[in-house]
Amino acid sequence: GFRKVVHIEQGGLVKPEKDDTEFQHPFFIRGQEQLLENIKRKVTSVSGLKGEEVRVRQDSVARLLADMQAMRGKQDSLDSRLLAMK
Repeated sequence: GFRKVVHIEQGGLVKPEKDDTEFQHPFFIRGQEQLLENIKRKVTSVSGLKGEEVRVRQDSVARLLADMQAMRGKQDSLDSRLLAMK
């Protein structure tokens, strides 16, 4: 299907300086605009999920966010200690 191509330089958590976004799809061919109408947007339905599943996913996201914030704090601490040692 239609997907975004991420270059190796842009694979990190840091936002790239320039936005060179590319997309890939079998019907996405330069100069053949008539094929574009065959590309359909993928629609996912949240209504198919049960309330408990949504809650579990929200809990997982909250836990992941908290872990990332803790890692950011540790990274900032290590950066400042390294700078002090220099």
